[in-house]
Amino acid sequence: MGQPAGGGRDTSSPLISGSFTGTGQSSVAPFLGYFNVSIFGTFSGTVDIEKSFDNGANWLKVSVNASGSPASYTSPVSVIALEPESQVLYRLNCTTFGSGTISYRVSQSQSSAKAYGF
Repeated sequence: MGQPAGGGRDTSSPLISGSFTGTGQSSVAPFLGYFNVSIFGTFSGTVDIEKSFDNGANWLKVSVNASGSPASYTSPVSVIALEPESQVLYRLNCTTFGSGTISYRVSQSQSSAKAYGF
């Protein structure tokens, strides 16, 4: 997960990681270009991918296709997302929670981030 071969700290940047044990939102970070979104663990709940164009004042559910199907997940998943516009913030939002621990990681490699000016 973005760690050097010998272990150590995660070197991905930007990076959002943590877990949900109830409803709520993750921390936020700007992403540009391709980035990874992983939701994992044994859980019962729903997690949405959201983004903001206005520095977090308003949040929109991300769509997974042209017909607007929301990026809402109820089981473990790992997807690659693409953001073409700079300074767009992303977060995960746990909208329903039943049980377990919902772990997550949203990341971009340092080389990709540098290519886009982060």
